[in-house]
Amino acid sequence: MSEALDLDWSDVDLPAARAVVWQKQGTERHIDLPPVVVLALAGLPYRSGRVFRPVRSTRGPQGLVMGDAYYDTGRNGGGQIKNAWAYACKRAGLPGRERVWTPKGEAKERRVFVPNLTPHCLRHTWATWHYCIHKDLLKLKEDGGWQTITMVTRYAKKMPDHHREGVIRWLENTDWPDIVYSCQIGAT
Repeated sequence: MSEALDLDWSDVDLPAARAVVWQKQGTERHIDLPPVVVLALAGLPYRSGRVFRPVRSTRGPQGLVMGDAYYDTGRNGGGQIKNAWAYACKRAGLPGRERVWTPKGEAKERRVFVPNLTPHCLRHTWATWHYCIHKDLLKLKEDGGWQTITMVTRYAKKMPDHHREGVIRWLENTDWPDIVYSCQIGAT
């Protein structure tokens, strides 16, 4: 998440569908952008500074005010997309729980949906599916930007081989043809 929130337009090449993200260790990692991501980024109204910016709740003469960057937590915290993530998970019907509390000094209780799935869980899923398809730890290490095979094994779990075709079929039903292509290469 921190790599995405720190992404600057100077590190994005939309025509080439590539971006450079900077890892916690200060190393760069090159990533391929799926067509749906290129399309979404191309629709943003600005091309300098941070790619992902918070919308401030204050309204200016032009409507909602766009901030310059998310608050810098030094990559020690998060929560910048908590509400949007919870809303998307709830709308998708994903499991979670409702947190109910009464804030200090207030009489009215608040309720918020807390999903079981976090954005970081998706990195584990991606790594597991990648290994299930390609069976190549070195490729996974490179594609995932990990420094050691030990780190790769923390993320990628062994899936039974019979799930491989199901993962590939699911990916074929997305609008990410470059991923499908890489899956087909892995199938040979």
